[in-house]
Amino acid sequence: MSISFPNRTGKKLLSHDATELNILLPRMQKLLVEYVDSAHKPDSLVVDYRSPEELKTLLDLALPENGLGMEGEEALKYSVNSWNPRFMDKLYAGTTPIGMDPRMVRIVARNCVSILHNLICDSNFPSLSKGVISELLIAALNTNTHVYHVSPVFTLMEMEVTKAVGKLLGMGENGGGLLCPGGSASNQLALITARNYLYPTTKTKGYIPRPYDPNAAYGRLMVFTSEHGHYSVEKAVMLMGLGTENVVKVKVDGEGRMSVDELERLIQESIERGETPFFVNATAGTTVLVGLTHLYLSVDLEPQGAFDPIRALSAVAKNYNCWLHVDGSWGGTVAFSENVMKEKDWLDGSELADTFTMNPHKLLGVPLQCSLLLTPHSGHHLFSTTNSLHASYLFHGNPHDLGDGTMGCGRRPDAAKLFLGWKWYGRAGYGARVDHALAAATELTDLVRTKAEDGKGFELVVDPTPFLQVCFWFIPPALRAKMGEKRVKAGEVYVEAVSRITKVIHAKVNESGEFLIEYAPLSALSSKFVKNVLHSPSCVPSFLSVKCSLVPLPPEMPAFASRLSRSSFSSFRRTRRTRRTRRSHRSRRTRRTRRTRRTRRARRTRRTRRTRRFAFSSFLFTIL
Repeated sequence: MSISFPNRTGKKLLSHDATELNILLPRMQKLLVEYVDSAHKPDSLVVDYRSPEELKTLLDLALPENGLGMEGEEALKYSVNSWNPRFMDKLYAGTTPIGMDPRMVRIVARNCVSILHNLICDSNFPSLSKGVISELLIAALNTNTHVYHVSPVFTLMEMEVTKAVGKLLGMGENGGGLLCPGGSASNQLALITARNYLYPTTKTKGYIPRPYDPNAAYGRLMVFTSEHGHYSVEKAVMLMGLGTENVVKVKVDGEGRMSVDELERLIQESIERGETPFFVNATAGTTVLVGLTHLYLSVDLEPQGAFDPIRALSAVAKNYNCWLHVDGSWGGTVAFSENVMKEKDWLDGSELADTFTMNPHKLLGVPLQCSLLLTPHSGHHLFSTTNSLHASYLFHGNPHDLGDGTMGCGRRPDAAKLFLGWKWYGRAGYGARVDHALAAATELTDLVRTKAEDGKGFELVVDPTPFLQVCFWFIPPALRAKMGEKRVKAGEVYVEAVSRITKVIHAKVNESGEFLIEYAPLSALSSKFVKNVLHSPSCVPSFLSVKCSLVPLPPEMPAFASRLSRSSFSSFRRTRRTRRTRRSHRSRRTRRTRRTRRTRRARRTRRTRRTRRFAFSSFLFTIL
C-alpha cells in the first residue's frame, strides 16, 4: 500500500521519493520532447562535435562531495542525436517513443515508488528516483559507448566516474577503469586481462602450457581464491579453457577471511609441482555462510560479509608474480563512507590491487546493471592495450574508445546512472546510505539478541553481525533444552527440526506480505536459517522496531515449534521405519511383478503354438 498522510486541505501528500520524481519527471519530459523534436528539423545537427579536451571544459564533470541537483541539459546538448534521420554511423538509430514515454514512467513511478519507499526515509539518503531519470535519459539517447565519436558525453562520464571511484580506493591519478554488464563480467574481464598481461602469447598461440610446449613461459596456470569466494571466478576459468580443477580454494580463518599463510603454502606447493600461479582473487564482502561447531547445532560458523586482508594478500601475490584481484561486488561500495574508511580496515590495501570489482547497483541503489572494474595501472588504457585486437573498421586509434578493452562490442552507458546520481546526492549522500544500512543491521541484530536473552526462542547464527546480513534461528525453549542434553547423540534430528521451523517461518512471514525474507542452508549441514539483508534506504532503525511490534511471528508458531520439537525423535524414527517398510514392499511388488510377467509370457507362448497348430491343420484339411 502507498504510505501517505493527508495535509490540512485534506489532500494526500506524496512520499519523499514520489515527490522527488514528481519534480524531476516533468522537467525531463520537457527536455526530451524538445530534444526529439529538434532532430527532425532541417537545420538540426546530429552532434555538436567537440574534441575530448574541449568537451571536458564545456561539461561540469567534477563529482561533488554534496549533491547539486538535477543535471541532464548538457548531456543532451553535446550527445549524438540518434533520432536524427541523418544519423547513419552505426547499426542502430533512435529508439521508439514506446520505449521511453515519460507519461508511462510517471504512471509507474506514482504507483510503485510510493509503495517501496516511505516518509520515514530522510531526504539525505539516496533513493531510486534519480536512477529512473538516468534510465530515461539513456533510453532516449539510445547510444553505444564503444567509440567516443558516437557517445562523447557518456564516454567522458565513464572515464570520470571510474577515476573518481578509484580515488576513493586510494588508486590516485592513474586510477580508472571500465564498466561491465555485472560483477561476474567484471571478474571475467579481470582474469582475461591478467592472463594476457602476464603471458601475452596466450592471445595468439593459445593456452599451451609446459610440458605440452617445452618452450612455454608458463606451466599450468593456477587461480587461488577463498573457499567463500564467488562462483563467477570458476565460471570465468571454465570459459577461458583453464579448467575448474586448476582453481585452488584457500581456507579461511575464524572471521571468514582468506588465510594468508595458507595461501602462501598452497602457492609454494603449486610451484613445486611445476605449475604457474598467476591470479589471486580476494573478496571484499563475502555472500556465503559455512560452518563446522555451534552451541546447539554442532557447527563452527564463519560469517557472511567477510573482507579478506588485501594488504597482506598483496604482499604474497607480488612475491610470486601473481595478479591480485579484489571482488568487491558486494562490499566495495563502503568506500563511499568516510566513517567506514576511517574506523574499519575492510578495504585497507585496496590501492595495491591490480584490479577491483565494485557494483554500485547493490548497496548504493543504482539501477541494474552498474558494475565497475577498476585498476591503478593507467585506468582504461590497461584494458585496451592488453585486450585490443586492433579492429580498424571500428576503432581508429582514439584513446577515448572504451570498447577496445572489453570482450564485446556493444556497450550500454551504465556509468551515466552512477554519474548523475553522484551529481544529485554527492559522495556524502551515498556515504550516508552506507552508514544507514550498517546502523539498520546493527539495530536488527540488537532486537534479535534482546529477544534471545528474554527467552523468546531466537538465536543469532553469528553475533555480532559482520556486515549487512542478519541471520538467525527460531529455536523453541523445549527444543533448546533437549539440544543441550542430547545434541551430540542426535544432532541430525534437531537440525531437521530447526530447518522445518525455519521453512514455516519463511512461508508465514512472506505470505503475510509485510516482509519478504529469505532462508539459506549452512554449507556443512542441511540446517536452514532466516536471512535478512538490510540495505534499503527506507528501512531506518526505528522502522524495524515498529514493524517488529506490528508484525509478530504467527501466533501458532511457538506452539507448532514446541510440538515439532517434542515429536522430532519419534518422527525421525517413524520416517526411518517407513522407509525400510517401503523398500520391503517395493521388493515384494517387484518379485510378484516379475513372476506375473513370466507367467503371462508362458501363456502367450502356449496360445500362439495352439493357434499355429490349428491353422496348419485347417490348411491341410482344406487341401485334402
